This record gives sequence, structure tokens and C-alpha cells, in this order.
Amino acid sequence: MAISDTLAVRIMDVVKEHELSGNFVMLGRQRWIGKRRKRSSALFDETLAEYYPGLTEADLKNAEDIYSETFFEKIGFDKVDSMDVSEFENATIVQDLAGELPEDLMNRFDVVYDGGTCEHVFDLPTAYRNINKMLKPGGVLIGHSPCNNWINHGFYQITPEMVYGFWEKTLGYEVLQCALQPMLPMFARRVVTTSNPNETGVRPRLKGKLPEGPVILTYAVRKPLSGAGEGEKVYQSDYTQRWAESDTSIAAE
Repeated sequence: MAISDTLAVRIMDVVKEHELSGNFVMLGRQRWIGKRRKRSSALFDETLAEYYPGLTEADLKNAEDIYSETFFEKIGFDKVDSMDVSEFENATIVQDLAGELPEDLMNRFDVVYDGGTCEHVFDLPTAYRNINKMLKPGGVLIGHSPCNNWINHGFYQITPEMVYGFWEKTLGYEVLQCALQPMLPMFARRVVTTSNPNETGVRPRLKGKLPEGPVILTYAVRKPLSGAGEGEKVYQSDYTQRWAESDTSIAAE
């Protein structure tokens, strides 16, 4: 759970494009890595200069520790919290994502950042449903989840189908961003998007070629102002399309 130059760029992109601000919580207390080398470092410098002229990487670091609260404050959030299941990294909120959510966390946050936490929670559906409960109407989940070549990382690798099949189709969220980001510094500019199965009726298709190495699913989804689903019945999007077509053909006979 750490924010490198490439992931910081993707966060800044979505924050600036969609004018995000307000009450923010990161799941797990994210460490700050910042600039690595060459292409990813150059992309970070370009993005920071474009969106936040006058700021330097040094301005984004916590003064007294290795964590990332200062980064999120500098890019525009009024209050920055961290949430963890234990106190070992001094998170401001101690809460089990797979547990029952207390009332004071309901509809509390404008932005939730999952920077590689939920794949470590075995009861993943409960964790995601709790994120839905924690977001205010109109709030945004920014997700950076391991998608490919993270075989020994956590319980799960998260795919674009989760974005489209769960967040969009089942809960009614708006997809603001969904792409695959190679994590090696040399591939920082190689972002591969996918088709939307809710529009095509078939599984997500890559709109480009991924290089070798670990890949992060980078996405952002916005909770509807009203009428968000509960996520109780979740099915893969291409199967629901097949079932609907089958029902139509049977009715026509």
C-alpha cells in the first residue's frame, strides 16, 4: 500500500478532471514513494507542474514519517483520514472493512481511496458494500487494485468486470475512469483502456497491448445522488446479457 509516481499521476488526473475535494479517507495508511526513475519520474514532474504549478515533490511528503496525508491535502482535500483494521500504523480510524459499519461512518466521505487494500480482505463483497455505505451521495471511489501478475500479493486480483459489473451495473455508479496501468517505470505512459460490457454485451476487451510485468487496475466511480443499489445480487455482465436475450427469444416462440 504505497503511492508511487505513476499512481500519484493517476490520482491527480481524476482529482483535477472531476474537481474532487472535501472529506477524504484512504483505506490503509498509504506510504508515499513518489518519484522513481526516468519515464515515470518525468511524467510525475509534468503532471505536477500542469495541475499544481509551484508545488514540488518535496512539498508533498509528510514531514515526520513515510505516509501520504500531505500529498492528499496539497492536491485539494480538506480533511484526510486513514482507515485500518488495527492501530499498528496509527490510522485515524480503526475499522474492519469486513465488519459491521458504525453509524458515524455512514455517508461520511466525499472520496474513498482504495490503494491496494481490498484485495487483502477475504470478505471482499462486504468490504465493497461498506465502501458504498461510507460514500456520500455523489461521492467517488478511486481504486488502484492489482489486476495482473500479482500472483503472491493478496487474496484477489481485481478485473475491469468488477468496475462495470458491480459498481456500474449493480449499484448504479457512474464510471469516471477505468484503465489498466503497467507499473514498471518505463511503461508509465502506457495506459490501456477496455470496452464496457454493459454497452457491448460481451466481456471487456482490451483497447491496446499490455507489456510484461505487474498491472494495476486504475478506476474511479461516482455514487449516484439517489437510488444507489445495495449490491445484494451481483452477476457477471455478459451472462446477464445472455440471459436477457434468451428470455426474449423464448417469449417470441
